[in-house]
Amino acid sequence: MNKEEYISLKELWRILLIKKWQIISVSLGAAIIAMVVSLFLPKTYTAEAVLLMPEAASGSSALSSPLGLLSPRFTSQQGLSSQVIKTVLESKKCLEKVVRKFNLNKVYHSKNTEDTIDLLRQRTKIGIFNLTGEIRIQVKDRSPKRAAEICNYYISMIDTMNTLLKLTSDKSLIKVLDYASPPRKKSSPKIKINMIIAFLVAFFIITSYYVFSKND
Repeated sequence: MNKEEYISLKELWRILLIKKWQIISVSLGAAIIAMVVSLFLPKTYTAEAVLLMPEAASGSSALSSPLGLLSPRFTSQQGLSSQVIKTVLESKKCLEKVVRKFNLNKVYHSKNTEDTIDLLRQRTKIGIFNLTGEIRIQVKDRSPKRAAEICNYYISMIDTMNTLLKLTSDKSLIKVLDYASPPRKKSSPKIKINMIIAFLVAFFIITSYYVFSKND
């Protein structure tokens, strides 16, 4: 560390000591504002359903195909891979059925179905977990009951889409470990995290202001 760096750090520490109450007050004020704003934001709930990966259910190793891709020997008689199930559930054809089932155009206040599908995609997460052999379907919604219902409807859509697209003759595509139930706790807004972020941002800004204004 050279002399100039040492002096700047020393000057920074001196400013923090002199202006500490102003800095703390502004930072706390920002945190309180973040808390008040968070209290008025709409609450969002996340429902989750857990399925057993077809690869795991059949006794094969889920790790042998990291992305759950079709094997070279895959045929319509051998069932579907996890990746195919994920692709089908994320398809526009499937999402359109979900939108119609729950009248999401009205729920999301969307002008058209395309916008509703985009919003539904943002609020839906389908993850494949090879280490545990699970497929997790998560749906976010302002209504905990509707979030769970949409989540479970995705499960029923696996057989529906299989029949519609004639992907496989296998009638037992997936095994459900846990159906979604209405979540009791909201997933957002996260008031404590928002307060911490607001405090740190305000602390950085007000400290930088005093430091640079002092150097001018």
